[in-house]
Amino acid sequence: MNEQREVNIMLGGEFPTEVPTIGVWCGVDKGALYLADKGIRPLLSCGDFDSISESDRKKIESISENFKIKESQDLTDADYALEELVRLYPSIEKINIYGATGKRLDHFFGNIFLLNNEKYERIELSIIDDNNIITIAKSEKNVFPPKKGYKYFSIIPIFQDTKMTIKNSKYEAENLLLTLDRPNATSNEFCGEKDIKLEVNKNVLVIYSKD
Repeated sequence: MNEQREVNIMLGGEFPTEVPTIGVWCGVDKGALYLADKGIRPLLSCGDFDSISESDRKKIESISENFKIKESQDLTDADYALEELVRLYPSIEKINIYGATGKRLDHFFGNIFLLNNEKYERIELSIIDDNNIITIAKSEKNVFPPKKGYKYFSIIPIFQDTKMTIKNSKYEAENLLLTLDRPNATSNEFCGEKDIKLEVNKNVLVIYSKD
């Protein structure tokens, strides 16, 4: 089991309309209860579980392969889950995070920052909801294939004075300077079935979006 390569996480924010039926899961706090109610048995359930009842916590524990209660508030529930997954499954390569968006913008921004946390640099992290996929493009050459239903492709700099070259998109650019005070690389679009080629000198956020 320590050879697990890809895991889905369900946090306690806005839950997806449809839960992916493939893959294995980690449930975090209310996200773990959501998975339990859907009949999904997580590899790991964790969090402080302060937002659910004791009976629900016991229900989650009974169906989880691993169960951990976060005793310190030094880490967010999402960061704690990522650390535990990396500890349990050292060979993990990809983590898809659901339930990371919604009404709590403080939680949302905390989750966004995790995508660029150097602790998880070797892992492909993505935040996924019903309308968006958010991930990181590393400071190098990147290739992003089109995905069914996703029309828009946006770049959000997270470091000042980021240089970007983008090809095979509706709006192409060569060494475009991205700054933190002007969103000048959003709402680009895919061109048919072409992979978008993106080169940046610093890490950036990449967002696939639907209408």
